[in-house]
Amino acid sequence: MLAFNDPQRQSEFANAIANCGCLLYSRGMKKIKKFGAPASKPLAEAIVARRKRGPKVPKAPSALQLHLKSQAGKAPAAAKVAKPAATTAPAASGSVSLLAYCRAGFEPDLVTELLTRIGAQPTSTVALPGSGFVRLGFPPNAARHVPAVLRESSIFARQLLLSQPGPVALGMRDRVTPIMAAASAFLSAQKVKAVCAVWMEHPDTNEGKSLSKLGMALQPLVTAQLQEASLLDEKSPHRLHVFLTAKDEAWLGLSDVRHSSAWPMGIPRLRMPADAPSRSTLKLAEAIHVFLGDADERLFQPDMRAVDLGAAPGGWTWQLIHRGLNVIAIDNGDLRGELIDNAMARHLREDGFKYRPKKSVDWMVCDMVESPSRIARLVGLWLSEGWARHVIFNLKLPMKKRFEEVERCSQIIDEALGDRASRAVLKIKQLYHDREEVTGYCGFPPRER
Repeated sequence: MLAFNDPQRQSEFANAIANCGCLLYSRGMKKIKKFGAPASKPLAEAIVARRKRGPKVPKAPSALQLHLKSQAGKAPAAAKVAKPAATTAPAASGSVSLLAYCRAGFEPDLVTELLTRIGAQPTSTVALPGSGFVRLGFPPNAARHVPAVLRESSIFARQLLLSQPGPVALGMRDRVTPIMAAASAFLSAQKVKAVCAVWMEHPDTNEGKSLSKLGMALQPLVTAQLQEASLLDEKSPHRLHVFLTAKDEAWLGLSDVRHSSAWPMGIPRLRMPADAPSRSTLKLAEAIHVFLGDADERLFQPDMRAVDLGAAPGGWTWQLIHRGLNVIAIDNGDLRGELIDNAMARHLREDGFKYRPKKSVDWMVCDMVESPSRIARLVGLWLSEGWARHVIFNLKLPMKKRFEEVERCSQIIDEALGDRASRAVLKIKQLYHDREEVTGYCGFPPRER
């Protein structure tokens, strides 16, 4: 764990995430929502002004930098911190804690995102680089922002949970009893009468995977105890998460099944098709599920037409034709497998940035290795010119300033759409099958009847 009370550690972590941007994008409304900490309000106003004037605004410190600066000079924590008891109480009445899972290495980006969206400085931070999760504690005045944050999609969080303020200390012989004691106290504090299920989870790291067998062994035991204590009800909208970080430690979290990942650890269980030409087909399959949900059958119908820019070797084209779409695959490279001479896939050896469709299509998908801003301009062009109604695309992010790059790309698309931007839906998220990238969807889906 890394507690940000040590000035030296604060400095190291601040340098790692310096100059990250601080915006989360939400479309489908007349105005684009901007979430920012109180200190970042001038930045939000400057961004709006920049869209009108054009010149760049001066850089402002990120939310995490502001937090670390406010902590500078405070007495460092003791070298050893005793593990809290299973029924650890909140530091202050009404305080709130969040637990979030992410891809290992993206902890700083996730911390910055959560600080920005909550709009308050945390009272405690646990974010060890490479751990695959973060936990933030906030004062009571931040509680009113939490419900909205939990309902909305996060860019870097695979799963975002309301959590207990401290970890549960597990015995080596009896782990079920402390978990049940902590769960009863936690659910009572949140005024939750029962949960629909309990998930035993662990970090998505090599070290975390060593805890999977322990989790599988505890799952039926904890479930039985919850049932016996009348804390299990399949109709409940709440789910209990037991997040194992060591054999003798766990964190408890609570999610709303209507506004959270439907997969344990936020990892989709997608099977790699044997005849798909590349594993990238799973990336598009996950994007369709995450961004479109139950609307995918309406938006992907047989005989629709699509263009795949940068198609080779054909993973995304394969996914589209297996959904019944006719695809024009644009790439100077070769397609593989069943896509060769396939009646539903027309291969054109052209440059994806120069290709122009003769007729408008339903979908354009793009997974080209190119600078994020250039891909964003291409997405904006296809939508603004009416060449496609929906676009799914990947942005290959730099190692630093990831938020800043996502902000810039979103603005490029927004400016290209002009007046139509208020009616467009733009979502950006780091998927499980992404690596140093994020995937986006932008389009004009039909309204629900």
